[in-house]
This record gives sequence, structure tokens and C-alpha cells, in this order.
Amino acid sequence: MIGESRHDEVQPGPNSESSQSRWLRVGLGLLGVILILALVGPGLRDRFLPRTDSGSPIAELEQAAAANPENDAIQYELAGAYYRARRFDDAWTQFRAVEGYRLALDDWPEIADAERAVQTAPTSKEAHFKLGTVWARARLLLPAEIALQQAIALDGQYADAHANLGAVYYQMNRLYDALREYDAALAANPNDADVHHNKGAVYVQQALQVSPADDALLNQGLAEFQRALEINPDLAQAHFSLGVVYTLLGQSQEAIAEFQRFLELDDGSDPEATAAAQSYLTQLGQ
Repeated sequence: MIGESRHDEVQPGPNSESSQSRWLRVGLGLLGVILILALVGPGLRDRFLPRTDSGSPIAELEQAAAANPENDAIQYELAGAYYRARRFDDAWTQFRAVEGYRLALDDWPEIADAERAVQTAPTSKEAHFKLGTVWARARLLLPAEIALQQAIALDGQYADAHANLGAVYYQMNRLYDALREYDAALAANPNDADVHHNKGAVYVQQALQVSPADDALLNQGLAEFQRALEINPDLAQAHFSLGVVYTLLGQSQEAIAEFQRFLELDDGSDPEATAAAQSYLTQLGQ
């Protein structure tokens, strides 16, 4: 779904290889950045997490972390270095040096279970994938990146790991990285409707980073949403996204049809999305 700051489950398309692990897919929330940017402007566009140098030796990172105890990115980078070196006890301790991580543990008890699974089976791509996915759903994006990268290092064709890493990068506003991961996911599984949809969301996000919006990128997003619906015509979020894009392109009748179709398919699980679609229809004269 079009991305917002929470991580919802995404139902894969009918031919998706991930049909047995749907709860593990990191989705992009339906109301997301397209809606936010379209309605309130560019103020949120620059809110993304910092990137750090993952190549620093552990000793240097330890010194940097000690010198900058309030810098969460550095603390996470050291934790990631321990993680990649399979020094898991050190990694878990270091992750817990970040207050946000400690707080997440209270709300997401499955994090500790997933940590233990990785420590027990460090060569299991599924263990790293599950931990990364739990971290992502807990909005621990930098840790999620680390674990999902490890899953991909163990299997470069791991479509679900690429898809979830793409969602993580989208949340970080690292849009080119997100596109790369979605392309990798589609190379392994070209008929994943959700990934086509999420790739389209990246194009639209890119389109909205300039003013006026870039029509060529909007149309690339539109094409991805349409491809998602070719695979799964009942993918509600794709109809919603098409409605947003048609609105941005000034194609009111097409937008109305898509929002109406979204409401027909809407299961009521996201009341804000329902209200947004109805608001769009009101603005469009319906």
C-alpha cells in the first residue's frame, strides 16, 4: 500500500511465492505519503533516518558510540556490526542502548523471540527475515535494514526479503534504494501484485518531490498500479492509489471510478482510508 509511517500486513497477489507467509510482508500504509504530500505539501518530505558508514571497523565504531551516546544512528551501526560478525550477545546489548529500541520491546514481545531464533540459527535466511520484518513492523527501521540485508546475503533471490527491504527504504525516504529492492523482488517473482503497487508508490513519491509534480513519474506510477490490477483486479489499495494519481493528473472521472471501486472493495479495516476516499469523492463532486 502507499506508504505511511506504520507497517501493515499486505496480502500478496494470487501468484505470489509468499502466500504462506503473508503476515511477514511489510506493507505500505494506504493513506501514506502520496495522500499526505498531496494534501499538506512538502513539509514531511525530508523526514528520514540518517545513513551511516557500514564499513567502519568495529573498534572505530565502539569509540564513536562511546563518544556519542545520544546518537541513535551510531549506536545502531555498532549493533549492526556486531550482528554481521555474529556477536549476537553484544548486538542485543547494543541495540538496547537505544531508548526507542527498549520501548519497542515492551510493545513487541516477539522481538526477543526472533532475536533468539537468529542466535540459534545464524545461517537461516528465514530467521534473519523474520527478525527484520518484526523490527520493521515495530518501526525499528535501521535494525530492520541490517537483518533483511543478512537474509539477502544468504539468498540473493529471496523475493520477500527484497520486498520488505524495499518497504523499509521507502519509509526512510531512500527511494532509489527502494526501487532497487522492488526490482530485485520482481526479478524473482514478476507476478507479485503488491510489489508492483509498492513500486508505483515510489514513482509517485518521487514525482511529488518537485513542484509541479513530475507527470512522467506519475505515469510510471500509474503503469505499475495498473499492472498490479492486471495481476489482482481486487487489490483495493491499487484502486485507491490510481484514484490519487488520476486526481493529481486532473483526470477527475477516472479518479472517481477508482475511489468508488476502492470503496466497493473496502473491508473497513482502515477507517482513515475509507474516510479519505470519501473525502476525495466529495472534492471531485460526487
